[in-house]
Order: sequence, then C-alpha cells, then structure tokens
Amino acid sequence: MFENFKYNFFLKFFRNRKKLIWTIKNNLFANEVCPPSISIVKFSKNTILGKKNEKMYLVNDSFQSWNIINDQNYQNEFIKKIKSIINKKIKYDFVDIGANIGIMSKCLLNNKIKLSNTYCVEPNQENYFCLKNNLKDYKNIKYFNFALSTKKENKKLFIDKNNMGNLSFYYEMVERDKLGFMNSPDNYEIIECESTQKFFKSIKLKKNIIKIDTQGYDEIIFQEIPKSVLKKNQILIIEITPINEKKINFSKYRENLNLYKKFTDFDGNIYSKDQVMELSKKTKGKNIDLIFLK
Repeated sequence: MFENFKYNFFLKFFRNRKKLIWTIKNNLFANEVCPPSISIVKFSKNTILGKKNEKMYLVNDSFQSWNIINDQNYQNEFIKKIKSIINKKIKYDFVDIGANIGIMSKCLLNNKIKLSNTYCVEPNQENYFCLKNNLKDYKNIKYFNFALSTKKENKKLFIDKNNMGNLSFYYEMVERDKLGFMNSPDNYEIIECESTQKFFKSIKLKKNIIKIDTQGYDEIIFQEIPKSVLKKNQILIIEITPINEKKINFSKYRENLNLYKKFTDFDGNIYSKDQVMELSKKTKGKNIDLIFLK
C-alpha cells in the first residue's frame, strides 16, 4: 500500500513538471561512462517538421528537443513568413549556416518550398550526426562539418548543456542561458573553421536564401559573404545578438547591408538600414531575428 502511495504521489507531483524530469534525466547521466546524448522520436501526428510515424533524431537538451517533442506548431511562424515572401515560381538554393540538427532545412523541404540545393553547415559532431540522419531521405543535400569564420582556423566552441542550439564561440552566450549556472567555461570543443569567403566561392549558388544562426557570430559571417553571392541572394535570415565580445568590421558590414532595400522582423515590423546598424552595435538587450530583402 505504501509503495502504491509513493508511486501515485510521484505521478501526481510530476504530471505538470515533465520538463523538470526531462532536464534532470539529461543532466543526471552526464558524467557516467556512457551517457545518453541522442534520442530518436516518432511523430504521433503530422507537423511542420514531419509526418505521422516519421522518426527524427534529437540531441538531448532541455530546450530545443523539449519544444520539438511537445509543440506540434514548432517553427510554424517561420514557415508562414517564408511562404509569404518567396517567389513561388523560383527554385532557390538554400544555405543553412548553423544548421544544428536540420530543423530549418527540414521545415522548408517539408513545406513545398522549391529548393534546388541545400547546403548545411554544422560543426558540432552530435548535431551533425542528427542533421545527416534527419535529412537523409531528401535529395540534393550537401553537408559541411565545420564552422565559418573570417579565416581558416581552429576555435573554441562553448557547449550549452541545456540547449544544443546555443553553442557559441562566445562563452557569454552560454553563460546567460536560463540554466547557465550548469555550464562552465571549461566545457568546450575545438572545432575546425573554414573561411566564409572561401566557402561561398566553393559552392555555385544561383538565386538563394541564406539563414545564419550562429549564436553571436551572425553579423561577422554576414560581413564576410562575397558581394557576388549577396547580389543573387533574395532572402537573408539573421539573428542580431547584443554581446560584449563580438568584434564587427562595421565598414564591411555596412557595405553588404547596402545591397538590401528592406529589413523586417518576423512580426512584420519594418526597420531602416540605420536601425539595423544600431541594433548590431548594441552590447546588451534581447536577440532579434531579422529578414533582409531586396
């Protein structure tokens, strides 16, 4: 009887605290001999990310994987916005920088956005493993297991144990996570970086969509993209992140910014070029996702 009581108490206590269990589980085994780091989930219904009974690979964390498992409308606003601004008659090349486990690429491919080629850049090994498995049934996918930088080099990539979508060259990004106290500046991996300019010169893009999501490094990658590529770019999605450590070359940044005519966020708010520059210069405040349009 007492065992029954304990079991029912446990179920009642955690019924509305499932995320707490998920977080505890992910961190409880972190230091074991063989910690579980990747989950394979199966969709119980059709969603933006996959069809019913389709399987998806996730890196266990307390943020991104939790949202995928629990929110059937996850990334719905992203798809709605892209569909509202693309030219449905054009086949685009899509460049996914900071592809993570392939969420954005999978969303576009699943929702009838016409893509000729998809280029996925992701440096972290666990994310990269999931990325390749999540996109293996699609055609014309190119994978690149490195990061982009100003030059070819090796750099520290800091790991956020609670959000594998928040890996960054800047520990400041990892530290300010809601569960940042669980992270450490000693928790990083050394990754290979390729020159942004060389990477873009090595792929032959036609009309294209570029998404940059590299947790604080987006503006620096943007400033390095060759103008010949940006002239063919129709839509550029970028996350502007106010942090102290970031060192933007504002002269190069402005030159590339001048190739665009319209700047908007996902809520439809319009920004001027000067406002985008000011947002990029901030060292404090919230991140903002912007779309650059011709």
